[in-house]
This record gives sequence, structure tokens and C-alpha cells, in this order.
Amino acid sequence: MDIFLWLLLIFGVGFVAYLIYTKQYRWLIGVGKNAALGVVGLLVFNFALGGFGLVVGINAITVLVVGVLGAPGFVLLYASQFLVG
Repeated sequence: MDIFLWLLLIFGVGFVAYLIYTKQYRWLIGVGKNAALGVVGLLVFNFALGGFGLVVGINAITVLVVGVLGAPGFVLLYASQFLVG
């Protein structure tokens, strides 16, 4: 399992370096913007829906899902929490 995490980290750093090298900043900035807005949205919704027991944890995976998918990823996280949790 440890080697898998190292390979994933190396691939991720290489991909970000490729994006920076080829000057494709817009995609990277868009993911960062979606991730930041998603974290704020998760905090607000966790506060509002916490009384109903519908809370989504904020960690690297959830931030990545919201960052890459945007609003549909946000809805996906809460829908999966509602169905599973």
C-alpha cells in the first residue's frame, strides 16, 4: 500500500508540473477555485444540516471531488451521505 501512495504522489506532482510547464493554468486555477468554494459550501451545509445528521467530512478526497467535479460533485457527496449514512 505504501508504494501505491508514493506512485500516486509522484504522478500527481508530475501532472501538476506538466500543467505548469505547458502553461495550462486555467484548468489548475479552475480546480483550485472550485475546491475553495466547495470547502466553504461544505462548511455552510455541514453547519445547516448537522442537526439532521447529514454531515460530510472535509478531507483531501472530498475537496478533490468538489474541486474536479464542481457543483455536481458537491451534490454527489451529500447524496451519497444521505443514501449511505
